[in-house]
Amino acid sequence: MVLTGRNKMNLALGILLGLLLFLDTGEAQSNQDCCLSYTKEPLPPRIITGFTRQFSSEVCDINAIIFHLRKGQKACANPQDGWVKKHLYRLSKKRKMSKKMSRLHGF
Repeated sequence: MVLTGRNKMNLALGILLGLLLFLDTGEAQSNQDCCLSYTKEPLPPRIITGFTRQFSSEVCDINAIIFHLRKGQKACANPQDGWVKKHLYRLSKKRKMSKKMSRLHGF
């Protein structure tokens, strides 16, 4: 198959359009995963199952703690708040204990 000038231009435009759509979709997905504000009220510890950290030096605009809640929900919290620090301490202590127990039982 020989590409003529017009076919080459159509192929190039198609590839460019595909790349633009791909990049636009990727950006939208990363924005969905970012915390843009913090929860106003402290969360009860019993509903928190874990956490991840969000850093402003990476893709997102603010530093945040993303608490993983029961039923797959997530909540964004200010890492400077006292209640957040207490929850992080409790969760990291719980994680260390869990690792220690699994080593004792050979898991």
